[in-house]
Amino acid sequence: MTDIQTWPLNIDFTIAVQNPQLCFVDPELKQATTSKNSRGRVLLWSGNFATVYKLTKGNRSWAVRCFTRIPQSDVQQRYMLISEYLGQHRLPYLVDFEYIAQGILVKGEWYPILKMDWVDGVELDRYIGEYLDDSQVLLRLERQLQQLQKDLQQVGIAHGDLQHGNIMVDDQGELKLVDYDGMYVPALKGTPPQEVGHPNYQPPKRSPKDFSDRLDEFSFAVISLSLRALATEPHLWKTFHEDNKNLIFRQNDFEEPDASPVFQAIANIPDDATRELCDRLIRSCHGKEYKDKSAIKESKSRFVFTPKNLPSNLPKNSLLWFGVILLAIFGGCFWLFRKNQLQPQSIATPVNSPINSSTPITSPTPTVLSTPIVSQNPIVAPTPKLTPINAASLSAKYAEGQRDFRCVQLIGTQADRLQGQDFHNINLSGSVIEHIDLRQVIFKNANLNGATIVKVDLRGADLSNSSLVDANLSLSNLSEANLTQADLLRVNLFQTKLGSAILQKAELMKTNLSEADLNSANLNGANLVLANLRKANLVKANLRESNLSAANLSDAILDGADLSLADLQSAEMHLTNLSNVNLSSANLTAARLILIELAGANLTGANFRNAIVENIGSIEAADFTNVVNLAPNIRKYFCSLASGNVTDSGNPTKSTLNCDL
Repeated sequence: MTDIQTWPLNIDFTIAVQNPQLCFVDPELKQATTSKNSRGRVLLWSGNFATVYKLTKGNRSWAVRCFTRIPQSDVQQRYMLISEYLGQHRLPYLVDFEYIAQGILVKGEWYPILKMDWVDGVELDRYIGEYLDDSQVLLRLERQLQQLQKDLQQVGIAHGDLQHGNIMVDDQGELKLVDYDGMYVPALKGTPPQEVGHPNYQPPKRSPKDFSDRLDEFSFAVISLSLRALATEPHLWKTFHEDNKNLIFRQNDFEEPDASPVFQAIANIPDDATRELCDRLIRSCHGKEYKDKSAIKESKSRFVFTPKNLPSNLPKNSLLWFGVILLAIFGGCFWLFRKNQLQPQSIATPVNSPINSSTPITSPTPTVLSTPIVSQNPIVAPTPKLTPINAASLSAKYAEGQRDFRCVQLIGTQADRLQGQDFHNINLSGSVIEHIDLRQVIFKNANLNGATIVKVDLRGADLSNSSLVDANLSLSNLSEANLTQADLLRVNLFQTKLGSAILQKAELMKTNLSEADLNSANLNGANLVLANLRKANLVKANLRESNLSAANLSDAILDGADLSLADLQSAEMHLTNLSNVNLSSANLTAARLILIELAGANLTGANFRNAIVENIGSIEAADFTNVVNLAPNIRKYFCSLASGNVTDSGNPTKSTLNCDL
């Protein structure tokens, strides 16, 4: 291994990458072009552990990460285990990468590199700064973060260094993670981490022994609480944010949370969920050692080293020596402090800032990036080859006990029917199914992840507990189908017929239900966070206790639907028909209610905290009894529109709004 004295400098790597055909062995990189700015200077991004260059070939780009110090001896094995595990559990938040031991030729010596798919995006702190005055965007981001945490935990992955510079937001508003140096996967259990993460996002007593799938819990709580707090109190950004260092929390806030001005400011926010998250984070800061810390603090307050504390019979020359010792201690501490202050720091460059390879790296707004910026296009795995199969063969093989039919192509004729047949537990992931009659078919507990089932008749089919993650069922007919507790994460259900379908407690996060027919569908308790329900027909649908946070309900028709106890935080409702809807005890925090119809709606006990209400069409005969957090200006606006009597009680709408007060 090359020793540290001969390890290349940034400028050495910069000179080398300008000749890809000479410095790389990798066939793709050899034929690529190094990105430069308009003046012909090489673009690079510098961080604590590596310098990153962008290389492009055709419509593909890669980030080449050159290590600025000798990697640990086990780094290649670590990256191999991480890459292998991520390949088995492909998540949309992560990018593909490859560790190449003989990666780049510099001054006649080979050095390792990381080759990663390039992704364009904005770091989390910059994204927040851009949308600081839009509470809906921040709350939507916090919901996405919750789903990201859930998805990582489900497969046993921890990032290890979640912070503003390692979480990117692409042009579609999707989250991407970069920098996998500190990542935990099950294969690394029992080994120490390569790093302990950014101190402004880690618990005060994190040690190298802390390395498991629970590694990110504290960091997620810090970022979630920051987003929720800023959504309500954006001025906290100006008060506590420091460029490229944090969101609003610093390490000292976690060490002394009871004296932290950030925690004190958040504790006054009138939102139960935010305060509860704040309390949980404070308890995490105290940890198991909280009582011990209190005891130490108390003991310190009882004894302060002053001359009065010295025994009265101590000789004068002893007092002189005590003074000398104290001066030596304080002098040493001051020397260490100044040494740390003057220690050279790795300075990163902001995204898209060109750097001249012949000049020092400087930046007025540094961004610590040890990995490349992420592209808006998700990494797409190569499409597997489909195996043709007909309906009769599928039925016969299933009857013989075969269950694995992944990546098959089942395209039938008018004579081919699988109507009413039982295919429970079948695996059709990645398959293409077309022109087959699947009415009343039983796909219970089936694996249909990534399947394409377009324009297929599935009326009355049983898909309960099935998994259809990333599947495409657009334009299909699923009327009266049973999808109870089915996993429909990110499924395309555009213009799908789901009239009277059962979707109780189904997972529908980020699902595309635009223009879908959900007339009288049962979505009780379903998770519809960030779902697209634009122009959907939800007449008389049961959405009781469903989670519609940050969902798009614009132009949707919900006449007569039951949304009681539903969570509609940050939901988008523009030109939405909510006539005769039951919204009792619904959470409308930060929801946008613009050009909507509320005639005959039941809004008793609904929460209007920070809701945006504009240009309401009608609230005739609507019931606003016991609504909470209704801003005075909105109440006044509603009172100007109020007319008619509530159907059930006969009380005037004006009286339910307390318009006379």
